[in-house]
Amino acid sequence: MPIRMFNNAALNPLPSETVESRRSSSYSTKLIDANFIPLLEQSEKQILWIGCSDSDCKEMTILNFLPDQMLEHRNLGNMIIDGDLSCETAIKHAVVELRVKHIIICGHYGCGIVKASSRNGLRDPWPSKLDSIHAKHHHETDQLPMIERDSAFVELNILEQLRSLRNISEVADATRRGHLDIHGIIYDPTIRRAFSLNEAAEES
Repeated sequence: MPIRMFNNAALNPLPSETVESRRSSSYSTKLIDANFIPLLEQSEKQILWIGCSDSDCKEMTILNFLPDQMLEHRNLGNMIIDGDLSCETAIKHAVVELRVKHIIICGHYGCGIVKASSRNGLRDPWPSKLDSIHAKHHHETDQLPMIERDSAFVELNILEQLRSLRNISEVADATRRGHLDIHGIIYDPTIRRAFSLNEAAEES
């Protein structure tokens, strides 16, 4: 994975006038508006929202859709972990039974669960999963000041969870057939705005 070059001024706190697009060699962030996901008018479940239990829930107001158009699942750190039956069941129900058109994994800056500096109170497999992500990306984040490191780690965690999500067979099949889109979103509670996370295309 290419080394991500961080722009210190663009990490949390994030002034709204400076963060409409932040790019790096491995992924980019882009400010999104309420119509980021265009929805059909009918009141059917169209989105599975995987969010963080540590969030204040206000991030769901960033998109222009109704509550009955969304199925919500929350856990510690908005993580996709093997053996988490609650999360696995929610995903498979949404994809197979409800046939949702979008899955969003949404993290947030200032997350106390994903925070790079502390694992206090967490039990496996959460600490192990977080530690493995940190080990994979420490060369990208260790040189950063603590606040920026935590913000970068929140972003990297979302990208890793997107990879785990794509490895679920039902998700992979629906995506391959063009029936499902997957999105990574990072919410900044200080400005009440959100950004899409987009990985750079792999070089052939």
